[in-house]
Amino acid sequence: MIDGTVIYYQGSPGAFSEAAILSHWPHAIPQGFPTFAETFQALQDNPNAVGLLPIENAYRGPVYDVLDLLTASTLSIWAEAVQPVELALMAYGHSDLSRIKKVRSHPQALMQSQMFCREHGLIVEVALDTAGSAKELLESRREDIGAIASPRAAEIYGLNIVRRGIQDHPDNRTRFWLLSQRPIHLTSPLNRMKTSAVFDLPDKPGALVNYLLWYKKFGLNLSKVESRPRPGAPFAYRFWIDVVGDAPSLDQAWESGLSDLEWFRRLGTYPVLSE
Repeated sequence: MIDGTVIYYQGSPGAFSEAAILSHWPHAIPQGFPTFAETFQALQDNPNAVGLLPIENAYRGPVYDVLDLLTASTLSIWAEAVQPVELALMAYGHSDLSRIKKVRSHPQALMQSQMFCREHGLIVEVALDTAGSAKELLESRREDIGAIASPRAAEIYGLNIVRRGIQDHPDNRTRFWLLSQRPIHLTSPLNRMKTSAVFDLPDKPGALVNYLLWYKKFGLNLSKVESRPRPGAPFAYRFWIDVVGDAPSLDQAWESGLSDLEWFRRLGTYPVLSE
């Protein structure tokens, strides 16, 4: 069970990670940390700790910092949850867009609202997280700077919403992974299971194709295949896959292909809670 559990996340109250926690586990207790690295360290230090971290936005792609930290950790994925993301521009003491010259937010939020910022000639500046930029705006009381965060963040920090729904895509959403060192047993209301893994392959023709054919053989859908720079090997690549299918078939494909791999880490086989 997760309700009633402390769940770590990166950010401040009003962050989308906090919203995702409360949306899926209303009685959980969110606890925020300033950075992804600090969140992972806290999860590593406490074998019973649970965290919810963003891994990919539907339109702006993966959160690579989370993937890289997870790959280097002893944590596993125990569930996937998807959270709608509505972005709002907020200001201190007014709601006049023409008075705002610069906006601050997390890089993902700035990417997800870049058309609005470009249209209105706003200078963008990176902050550690969305809700944190709202909190910093309250503390600075600058009327010429705006923050991009959730509408709830504006309520929490007493800011005025200048514009709502400024994300580039109306159906903007982000998927999160529930992480822990300890097993967490949940079921998917969608009857959907995934496996995520990272691995290195030998540098030879057909290595990736031959490996991926194991998943085709067992009737599995590769929902994601992506390459990442391989640590300690310039211009060599590590692969990240997400595979959709039933657990027995996933296990068979995984075991069958192990001999093809130079290095691997199976990050988890887990239920999809929402999409």
